[in-house]
Amino acid sequence: MTTSIRPSTLDGIKQLAKKISRERDIRHTVALDEASRQAGFENLVHAKRQLQGAQAAPKFPVFLSVHWFSPRPPKGEPRPPGPWAGREILCVELARQLPEIVAKHRAGYGRGLHGFRMEYEDHLEHRTNVEGQSNARKLLLNAARSLRFMEATGLQPVSTAKYKSITETLTKLPGKDHSSDWFDPVTLGYVCLDEPYAAAVKPRSAERENWLARHSLKVITPPWEGIYYAGECVPHFISNDSQLLERIADDLAKVQVLGEPEIWPHDTGMYNDDFVSPKRQSDGKKRRGRPGPSYGDHNGATPYGGAPGIPSRWRPTKAMAFELHQQLGALIKGLSRGFSWRVSKKLSLIRSALDDWSLMEHKAQHGESAYDLYYGSSSGLVGDTDAKRSQLLTAARAIIERGYEDCKPRRELLAVIDTANNEVERRLAKDVLSGLP
Repeated sequence: MTTSIRPSTLDGIKQLAKKISRERDIRHTVALDEASRQAGFENLVHAKRQLQGAQAAPKFPVFLSVHWFSPRPPKGEPRPPGPWAGREILCVELARQLPEIVAKHRAGYGRGLHGFRMEYEDHLEHRTNVEGQSNARKLLLNAARSLRFMEATGLQPVSTAKYKSITETLTKLPGKDHSSDWFDPVTLGYVCLDEPYAAAVKPRSAERENWLARHSLKVITPPWEGIYYAGECVPHFISNDSQLLERIADDLAKVQVLGEPEIWPHDTGMYNDDFVSPKRQSDGKKRRGRPGPSYGDHNGATPYGGAPGIPSRWRPTKAMAFELHQQLGALIKGLSRGFSWRVSKKLSLIRSALDDWSLMEHKAQHGESAYDLYYGSSSGLVGDTDAKRSQLLTAARAIIERGYEDCKPRRELLAVIDTANNEVERRLAKDVLSGLP
């Protein structure tokens, strides 16, 4: 029986998980946590942290890349000597592979990693261009500090509304600045990293201490350089879990300072090249190019917007009549409440898209009146019941079908309208059933 097996290595836990998965017919990820518990750990994350910390694990190189450009000088002035654009690379050696340091979907939420995406298992790429080579290098150093922070503490950046209550409370913390939200995947404990400027926060120390005490929150200020503007800001960790704060302080005591080198020791490459990381090369996986703006119509749609690192959005090539926009705008304004968070977000996005489309289609002819179609004063139509919401959604769908020819952007609008209407119709059907004898 697998219940008698007590593995002592990560490989042993993985082998046991395979057996548990087959024996109990459960998912492999669930079996990994169960195998870890049999080995004496809380879950797989806890097992990795303990076992890898006890072993002399090999280093895993992670490559950070940023594209940069220098703005054009004023007309008539010469461009300074040297390259005007390029791509910077910084290699950081970590004790664990990158996806074990930070989950792919959370990578861009961490302090110092905003704007980065996990392009591959050993490569974090900044999506957009940065102005100036110096700023690009500072961005890379902050990203490296963030990775070392997560490596040492095991914390992950918060990417959901799970900790909304405490984060909203902390918005009123006196002197709070450059803050970021983190959690421990083992205990699920929350930690705020607050990094105010040293000179600004010092006079407010007593005020901050009193405020934290009133809200039953603890704070530590370990001798660590921080992530944001290292050396100028003071990192404070705030949580209601004193044990978690003590562990963080112990973990950060082992992190070395990452100063800015006088001579940049890493690679400067050509602007807009598609860096292929060593692991991607060894795996034989071809990478996609960095996204950017599109040009030219395609299947009834026209691109607009976009920049290096940011793909264009699309709108129907053939415009919808201004009068139909007026009717549709009135309906959309009446659909501002009464939906789940997920559906409300989708409706908000199509409202913004329609506002963009109407301005591009009619601003030249109708001027200022085009600005009030989707966001101006209230239309007087209010979907304050599910029956009314269903009527507004049905009418909105009919106008979109009438006003725009078939194309992908139109189909995406209709899909959101249908999703919202399906939610409303389910509630209406439930109300009918609950009223039956």
